[in-house]
Amino acid sequence: MRFIILITYLSLVSCNSYKQFENSDKICRYVDKFYSISNQEKKLSKEVFSQLEQKKQVTIIKKKLEEEYSFLNNGDVFRLITNKSINIIKSIHYKNKYIYQIEFTYSNGNLPIGKETYFDEQGNITKVIDHEKGYKICWAEMIAIMKKRYRSLIRKYEIHTFNLSRVNLNDFPEAKPRWTVTMEGNEAYEQKGYDEGQKHYSFDGVTGKYLYTSTSISVYD
Repeated sequence: MRFIILITYLSLVSCNSYKQFENSDKICRYVDKFYSISNQEKKLSKEVFSQLEQKKQVTIIKKKLEEEYSFLNNGDVFRLITNKSINIIKSIHYKNKYIYQIEFTYSNGNLPIGKETYFDEQGNITKVIDHEKGYKICWAEMIAIMKKRYRSLIRKYEIHTFNLSRVNLNDFPEAKPRWTVTMEGNEAYEQKGYDEGQKHYSFDGVTGKYLYTSTSISVYD
């Protein structure tokens, strides 16, 4: 099976169209407690570690959060905290029971968001990777833009999932910041994608301006 990507159309939209979304803490919610690092998260609890020694994997389900602990092959511990209300996963890597690394991921697209942070054995920050370097439109704002621009399409096809990807400016510093979004909906939408190809909507990562739509078509040899 091969994939063919076609640029189907290009549309110019005013750079100010989505000005209200830029740097909006209300939408991005990076000030929420979930994105902070609590003292309880800096060190693995004795109780959980004891359970891990017996079961190798521990799952704790709360109202909006699900926590999963597991041993890595080298004896380190990996902790996943899933916030189901916003589809964000907080990943914490422990070495010798102390925090070594923390990262946040948008689950639809497995996309790193915000800042990834590394620590030494004393808990001091040694390295920070800003996954949204060069972007003013965050992941949540991108979804809000999609919902506003394609509201009729979303209603018609009962769109429930927005898969995100973006140009990583840490890897490609000369590139322009760009978001790309695909959507998932009801059976009619999935059939439409099968018949006509899946749509990939691209937007400027600074202004939120719509850039173009491309279509990927599956070709079976």
